[in-house]
Amino acid sequence: MKKHIALFLSAVVALFVFGAFAQSTDSDPLFSFRGVLYGILKEAEDIASEITNPFSDGKSTESSAASQTSSENSFSFAVLGDTQRFSPGNPSGNFQRAVASIKKLNPALVIAEGDLVGSCDGDSKCSSEYADWKNIIGGLISKTYAVQGNHDRTGDDKTDSVWRSSFNFPANGPSGFSEQVYSLDIKNSHFVFLDSDKPKEHLVNGEQRAWLEKDLAASKKENTFVIFHEPAYPVSSKITESLDKEPSERNALWQILEKHNVTAVFNGHEHIVSRRKIESLYQFVFANTDSFNHDLPQPGIAEYANQGQGRFGFVKVNGKEITVETHGPDGSLLNTFTFSK
Repeated sequence: MKKHIALFLSAVVALFVFGAFAQSTDSDPLFSFRGVLYGILKEAEDIASEITNPFSDGKSTESSAASQTSSENSFSFAVLGDTQRFSPGNPSGNFQRAVASIKKLNPALVIAEGDLVGSCDGDSKCSSEYADWKNIIGGLISKTYAVQGNHDRTGDDKTDSVWRSSFNFPANGPSGFSEQVYSLDIKNSHFVFLDSDKPKEHLVNGEQRAWLEKDLAASKKENTFVIFHEPAYPVSSKITESLDKEPSERNALWQILEKHNVTAVFNGHEHIVSRRKIESLYQFVFANTDSFNHDLPQPGIAEYANQGQGRFGFVKVNGKEITVETHGPDGSLLNTFTFSK
């Protein structure tokens, strides 16, 4: 430290000496002075950079590292639910307006919670409707992931090949559920997509649950988000028409989610927006991006509920802090809720 300060002071003294020399010589004094000045200042700069600022709190490096970590663990995703009544030729439709608003928010991924179309019987009409759906999503399609809803499976297993040919989702799920049940990682978070309507409605079956148990056990991510169409605990018009139709099967699923400390569950099916906490786990429903209104819940059932067309969710992840926003089709912020687990 003392050596560096001495060198720095010597450089300053040399600056004045050479400056005086430059003024007294007859041979190109300006050029000589500039060259010497550059060398002296560069040496002084290098020396000064090695000297610890005595007024520094020593946190600049830590702050930079913290900022980088925050960036690596911060991202956002959008949530669409129940778009089955969209009209492909209507640029002012609720689905189209919601997508336009989502594009402005620029999420890392988009999640569709099922009932993409009004019906799918496994024929060319269904393929055409999925093509229209993707056309509305537009440039977001490369980062869009979806689950099937009951309206996407009106043709039962005949719909599977249409689903797989229409989309390109991960194929890492259990046997017989290719691209219908799968998982993926984004930054510090793990996403799991399940099928609540195969092999029948109102059920995430045993094969899926066995795969889910292994998938969650293998994940080392900070957050885990699980997505399926029919809510486990509906709050209004879909009571007894969701996973609660078979309580023992529903309970077996929820126990796995609780056991592995899942961060949040996202569902569609009930055509409202709602937030409900079951044990230690939040269930968020976003199910009216382009459908029709269901009734709001009775007081005391949901922590939050909203009724209206064109709704979508926008989720901000910052480490383990999660903010879930409800937006109208024009992007207006209707509600925001922040929690951590």
